[in-house]
Amino acid sequence: MDDRIDALLSDLEAMHSTREVHARRGELAEELAAQAAERTLAERLRATLGRPVQLRAAGREISGTACFLGAGILVVTGTETVVVALDSIVELRASIRRHHQVPDGLERLGLGSALRRLSAAREELTVVLSGDRGTIRGHAEMVAADYLETAGRIIPFGSIALVSARINPFE
Repeated sequence: MDDRIDALLSDLEAMHSTREVHARRGELAEELAAQAAERTLAERLRATLGRPVQLRAAGREISGTACFLGAGILVVTGTETVVVALDSIVELRASIRRHHQVPDGLERLGLGSALRRLSAAREELTVVLSGDRGTIRGHAEMVAADYLETAGRIIPFGSIALVSARINPFE
């Protein structure tokens, strides 16, 4: 009889222990979900700087090293340098799953800054417009506060999905 009582008590103890483990796992899952809900794409991209990334934007596959994160842009260097508008990124693959919360002081620089630097270097640009509206090649004739003039066309920054060039504007 004592063996059966010992077995029953052991079963009850194991069941109680299992319930505690499941409760802790549930609390941990809730905590992880709450933390994840506070993370941003910019924090994830900040953690990828200096690392390989692959992304899809404006119907193009872009692979290279994420080298600069700015106001609304990510610069990826590979066979060419591509300044990608964050709003045009459809998909991103990165080798790291971290987030980095502290922004760099230069993150206030955006598409206008990149275009002005490329213009100063007399770099030929390939401008891919968002929404499959085409591609324009040429030198920047003028870079204003919110638009680019190239190849005789005025292009609002909001219409630009990405810009590719031979050099990195932030080096």
